[in-house]
Amino acid sequence: MTKIPSVILLSFGLCYGSDQQVFFINHLVEINGNYFRPITNEPVVGDIYRYFQYDKTRHTEFVGTIDSDGKNGVWSKWWGNGNRRSQGVYVNSVKHGFWTEWKINGDKYVEILYKNGEVIQLKNCESENCDQVMEQEWQKR
Repeated sequence: MTKIPSVILLSFGLCYGSDQQVFFINHLVEINGNYFRPITNEPVVGDIYRYFQYDKTRHTEFVGTIDSDGKNGVWSKWWGNGNRRSQGVYVNSVKHGFWTEWKINGDKYVEILYKNGEVIQLKNCESENCDQVMEQEWQKR
């Protein structure tokens, strides 16, 4: 009996169960922050996932969503070892609000507050206390 990789089953299940298209970032072409299908160069609209292998196990993680206005909502990047690399919110493909970045070992590296793509506050977590007060203050606005 042939085993079907879990990533293929997950991909099929996600596509079959909804009208939203699902893509794996591992198989897309990125140009200036926009994602395209290889060969056809069609722009991608849908949910973006990433698969990677560590600890002899294949893992799938949600990256973000691209709609007709571009990247929107929470987006994450991952290190090859499965640790989160960065996470924050895009509004029409522009960073907005609270973003966090981590080192490959999982230690928080920096907290950044964006407003319409511009950095308005930055904390280096190696030299400052990064307790997410910036995020809490931002969410009160």
